[in-house]
Amino acid sequence: MTVALELFAAAFFASVFGSMVGLGGGFILVPILRLFFGLGPAEAAGTSLVLVTANSASGAFTYLLQKRVDVKLGLMFAAGGLPGSIIGAIMTKHIAPRDFDWAFGIFLILVAGDMIVNAAKRVGARVETNVGQRKAMSFRAAVGIGFVVGLVSSLFGIGGGVIVVPSLLYFSSLPAHAISATSHFAIVLTSPVGLIVHGFQHDIRIADVAPLVAGGLCGGPIGARLSMRLKSPQLLVVVGIALVCVALSLALRHVIH
Repeated sequence: MTVALELFAAAFFASVFGSMVGLGGGFILVPILRLFFGLGPAEAAGTSLVLVTANSASGAFTYLLQKRVDVKLGLMFAAGGLPGSIIGAIMTKHIAPRDFDWAFGIFLILVAGDMIVNAAKRVGARVETNVGQRKAMSFRAAVGIGFVVGLVSSLFGIGGGVIVVPSLLYFSSLPAHAISATSHFAIVLTSPVGLIVHGFQHDIRIADVAPLVAGGLCGGPIGARLSMRLKSPQLLVVVGIALVCVALSLALRHVIH
């Protein structure tokens, strides 16, 4: 199998798996790029953001047409996310591979812990109120969360869904059908900034762009459809356990060697 086909398969798998739990594929693709393709931290993050940006753009456009996006809240996230994205991309260039893997592994374990502990809450029924009839989130809180989203997105190349989704779930009354939509909208406003900074830093492997985008665009819709049939607390627990295994793999490679 050629490298292009392997990258296509990796992006396809990451997009399907990530879309099934509503968090995108970046948090799966980056470990694959680190463990199996040998990319450095900056290259893995920058290259992964290509997939993240493509997926979030296609998803956000669809959600906007369906009027499922809380545009005001998404813009508030973006206000903090733009400077965060720039800082995160610059940080990635200066972090040692060992430190990157340990930091990313710890982050994955935190995400996994949230998935496992709050699995039922994540997939439980919520009152489907109108998008505009939500519990207000202050501008300061939204901008602060947005900054963290941008920072993490560019630093690890994973997009901000892993932060935006639980933030909306726990700190707003936004209806369930609008949480993923608003998350995609916020990410599509912030991730291109990190992508551009990574591009100026020459972190993106241009030859990898086409197979990653193709795999992401093919896998994303499939994962979204599967989520309607398979999404359950048990699925999130399985994904959480898988993330813990990935985190341990990233860490152990440095312990063993």
